[in-house]
Order: sequence, then structure tokens, then C-alpha cells
Amino acid sequence: MNQTVTDILKSNNTPFYIFDEKGFIDNYQLLESTFKAIYPNYQVCYSYKTNYTPYVCNLVKALGGLAEVVSDMEYTLAKRIGYSNDKIVYNGPSKGEMAYEHLLNGGILNIDSLDEAKRIVRFCEAHPEHNFSIGIRINLDLGGNFISRFGLVLGHDDLNVACNLIKRTPNLTLVGLHCHISRARGLDAWAKRAEIMLRAADELIDGTPKYISLGSGMFADMPSYLKEQFGGNEVPTYNDYCNACIKKIANHYSNSGQKPTLFTEPGTTVVARYFSFASRVLSIKNIRGRWIANMDGDYHNLGEICTMKKLPTSIIPMGLPQKFYNNVDIMGFTCLEQDVMVPGWQGHLAQGDIIIFENVGGYSIVSKPQFIKPQSPIFVKRSNGDIVQIARAETFDDVFNKFCFDF
Repeated sequence: MNQTVTDILKSNNTPFYIFDEKGFIDNYQLLESTFKAIYPNYQVCYSYKTNYTPYVCNLVKALGGLAEVVSDMEYTLAKRIGYSNDKIVYNGPSKGEMAYEHLLNGGILNIDSLDEAKRIVRFCEAHPEHNFSIGIRINLDLGGNFISRFGLVLGHDDLNVACNLIKRTPNLTLVGLHCHISRARGLDAWAKRAEIMLRAADELIDGTPKYISLGSGMFADMPSYLKEQFGGNEVPTYNDYCNACIKKIANHYSNSGQKPTLFTEPGTTVVARYFSFASRVLSIKNIRGRWIANMDGDYHNLGEICTMKKLPTSIIPMGLPQKFYNNVDIMGFTCLEQDVMVPGWQGHLAQGDIIIFENVGGYSIVSKPQFIKPQSPIFVKRSNGDIVQIARAETFDDVFNKFCFDF
């Protein structure tokens, strides 16, 4: 990666992202092949909200993956890339008006609430010449004190009413089930996820479901420095998830002539490790005993993970004499005290050096606000070794063209 950054620096300034295409493909295919070995009717649905870089989304399409979207913006992107509606899964609690177009064209859609079920029923009643099918998102109770905001609770009135409304609508059929819960990546949580979804399928679906979606939230292989912060050997592999969860699905439908398609909707699982961010040290100073390195990137560029873990980093020296720092906070360009890219960093560093932050592909590019500075460019290192720019840096006009200057 350092050589890739050095090559980009010959004609570009910092900061910028680098996408490792080969690493992404290898990881994607490992996930797919591992799950298909246990359940052949498995299908990846890539989570656009995690990283909607069009180059990545198109690569997923080329690999045979579906698009999982949660807004009209993401739906429009999937259509622009060339997805047909039957290859787009529209989820989320706040769908836009294009969800109805999606339904009319045979798209996959999972409702999140009773109110949404009522809206869909009214829409279907207004189009009696069409037959529609939908899924329902099931709320997961995986124990503990956390109450997920998503979906409807199995056995509760709202879900029962929604199912009855669907079944009473002649041109609407409940064909699938979906779930999603954040930050429940452990094997016990995935085992319970399978059990809840299978029980929901048996109770709610007439016959065999067309699909069951297990949502997202799996660990993937990661740099050892990061893995140690997640518990080292306790980080599950794809095989571990298969043994805890996917085998339950396979066993449940082992004697069924018709097996549902099994979806997962990975985001960070497939993309996080394969984006890095290169940023330059602008200054190093000491304030009342606290060492601070100020960068030309900020913590938004790294995604939410940098607020929870210390990201792996590497340094490209740029010629000035380095000094060893035992404890230096690497800080972003914003005027926010919480803009800490890496706290308590240790190593040799000098003003002007380039720091490469690894594992930043999840919720970084999509979450970076146009705050103080616009978004950075993105480069890809292709599988053949070529380095190509796939997104230019945002400009002043990108930010301000939407405002009125005619005062």
C-alpha cells in the first residue's frame, strides 16, 4: 500500500482514499463460497449505505451481488448502475416515493412498520391490475438491555395486524422476511438470529418463504492490530458463522423441495478493510504536556470505527527528521475537540509525513459532511496493478451551487 500511496503522491496532494480491488474481490468471493458450500441458495446483497462508491457498487454487480438500498437516492444509484428491480432489495424505516415504482416493477421490498404496511395496502388497492409481493422486517430481541428500533416484534399486535392486512389484500402476498440489528456480531447473536427468523417463517408465511434475509453485522478478516482490540482469537471466521447460523437454515429446509433464497446484507464485512486513507501531518505541537499532530484529513474521513478503536496506521516519511513520540494524539482539521483520528499514537513522526489509516471503508465516504472542507478524491488499485482515480475531490462549487447568492 505504501508504494501505491507514493505513486499517487507523484501527481496528487493529500488527503485521498485508496481502494484495494483485488483484496475486496478475494474477500467477497470467500464469503460467498463459504456460505454457498453450506447453503447453495445463498445470495449477497451489498449494503449501499455503508459505502456507495459507484465503482464498488458496480464491482459487486459484476460479481453477481444484489443491491441493498434504504432510500430513493440509493435506489436511483442502483438503477443508474444497471440493476433490474428484481436485483434490488429496498429496506429501511423511511423509504421514499420510489419504493412504489420499485414494487410496480417487481422489486424486493421489506416493510418496517404497521403504518408502512397500511400505506402499501392502500397502494395495492389502487392498482388492482397488478400483483405485488413484499416482505416484513422482524425485530430481533437478542437479549441484553438493547432494544432495536427496526422491524415488528414476533407475536405482538402490530405484526399480527400487518400480516392480516396483507393476507386480506387480494393482489398482495407476503413472500419473505428480513431482519437487521446493529452491533450484534457474535456467534451467539447469529445463532439466535437464525432461530428467530425460522420461527417467524413457520408462523407467518404460507408455505416456504421466497427469501429470508439475515441482514448484516459479521466480522471479517482484519489487520491483526485491529483484531486484537476486538478480542483476537474471539473474532469469528466465515466458517464460524456458517456453523452457528447458516447450518440451522440448511437443516431446517433439508427436506423441503423448495428452499428459500438466503440473503445477507454485508457492508463493513466486505468493504471496510479494503479502503485506506492517506493524510499529511501539518504540524506537531505540545500543549501543557499533551502532544498533538494536526492532519489535513479528519475523523469523519475514517468512519465511526475510529471513535471506538485505534485504527492500524503506517507512515511514509517525507524527508524531515523524525522524532519518537510515546503518546501523541493524531487530530483532524476540524475545529472540534472530539476530532481525534487516533488517540495515544506511538512511533516516529515528523511534520510533512504521510499517515495511512487502514480499514476505513465502512461509513466514512458516505458520512463525511461538507464541514469546513469538502470530500477527498478516491483512487483504486486495480487487480492488474493499475492505479485509477474513481472520484475527484469535491470543489467549492459542489458545496455551494445549491445555495442562492442572489441576495
